[in-house]
Amino acid sequence: MILERGNIYLDREHIDVLKDEPSYVKERYGAIAKTLAPKPFGITRKKAAEMIGLSLRQFYRILRRFLEEGIAGLEFKSTRPKTIPNKTPKDIEDKVVAVRKATGFGPKPVSDIVNESLRRVGSTNRLYPSLTYNILVREGEIERERRIQNEWKRFEWGHPNRLIQADLTSFNGVSILTMEDDHTRKGWAMSLRNAKDKTVIQGMKKLIKVKYDNLLTDNGSQFSRKNNEMRKYCSEYVNQKHIWSSIHHPQTLGKLSAYQKGLKRFLRHHLGNSRNRTEIDKFIRVYNHWYFSEFETNSKDRWNA
Repeated sequence: MILERGNIYLDREHIDVLKDEPSYVKERYGAIAKTLAPKPFGITRKKAAEMIGLSLRQFYRILRRFLEEGIAGLEFKSTRPKTIPNKTPKDIEDKVVAVRKATGFGPKPVSDIVNESLRRVGSTNRLYPSLTYNILVREGEIERERRIQNEWKRFEWGHPNRLIQADLTSFNGVSILTMEDDHTRKGWAMSLRNAKDKTVIQGMKKLIKVKYDNLLTDNGSQFSRKNNEMRKYCSEYVNQKHIWSSIHHPQTLGKLSAYQKGLKRFLRHHLGNSRNRTEIDKFIRVYNHWYFSEFETNSKDRWNA
């Protein structure tokens, strides 16, 4: 036994080891050292347990661990199970990550692609989107987003061409015009050489060549009430009215925003920092082919359920 500055140590080496240990380990060591010290320094097990706020049963457990493992036995032990019988096989997790990196798709399409590959090789394993999401989070491919606590009421116009949403976004500094039918969720997008009023209007005319009932946009200068070019476009292509979203209320254009987010993630995975408009438009067509065929399939499944 060693006395050092009023503290009891069972071995001189313990003094240096405890310097790097957290405070709760030092408290546990002090209580155990007092129970193992000879009279008149020793105290009862019960009193030692009370000193560190443990039951007598818990104290005996850490005392046994200390005698078997030394100071390391006083540290908190992980409650993680030693075996996980239902854990997803490593090769399937690797496929999920590989598909995510290759496409940038979300959990649902990633799980569909992996399931199809498993089916082709005769495997009976099946991946659900929730499991795919957890794998991507565990592997650090995506971060968990703060879930919206309030349940937003879903709203869509009743027929095709009743409402078209339009907005500008950018990829690596290249302006991209996006438009989407609120009912069918069919969308269109193209890169623009600049974001000037006339360029945007020309792009809208190329993307949708037919007249439709209503146009929904934000309050950007290209879509402003005071924009003469936009007023001319609406008189030619919009049957009823031009609707502007509420300021500071992004949910108004939420469907189009979701499309933009997926599109830019897809472009980033395939093009990196490229600003080549030809390549951007090429991969926009690839993404649209997948995105809208996938949405149509899900819509049919929803109506047939």
